[in-house]
Amino acid sequence: MTDARDLRPIPPAQAQTALPALRTLRPDSPHTATPDTLRAFLSATGPEGYALVGAFEPGREEAAAVAGYRVMHLLYAGRTLYVDDLSTLPEFRGRGHARALLHWLDARARDLDCAELHLDAGVGETRHAAHRLYHRAGMNITAYHFSLPLGRGTA
Repeated sequence: MTDARDLRPIPPAQAQTALPALRTLRPDSPHTATPDTLRAFLSATGPEGYALVGAFEPGREEAAAVAGYRVMHLLYAGRTLYVDDLSTLPEFRGRGHARALLHWLDARARDLDCAELHLDAGVGETRHAAHRLYHRAGMNITAYHFSLPLGRGTA
């Protein structure tokens, strides 16, 4: 990519730079309440746990877009890079940040010797643009994702 975009991992010590974009996607998550709660979450997931990468525009300390990902080992797919979160601040949408992050994640998955890259996407009218992006990136819809809230803590 030949633009001024800066893509880089966001270590726990710099978690505050990811918060605005993460809150856009996950406004009610207890893990995005403060920089400290996000740092605690990042630390609790361990070395193969949740990690962040951000897309930064020149002159901005906070990321315009972020992706949260982890490596998983799945019986049916083997070593897989799973994208938990991919979010762009509304004022920066349409500038290619999410596409650039998907390319970065694809390269990261290959570097980590993953067999597949997975991402779950929410549904509804507000998600159509994201779905188009994933299809243009070569991703396919391969499953329905079901969940059952258990009424337990979020830690």
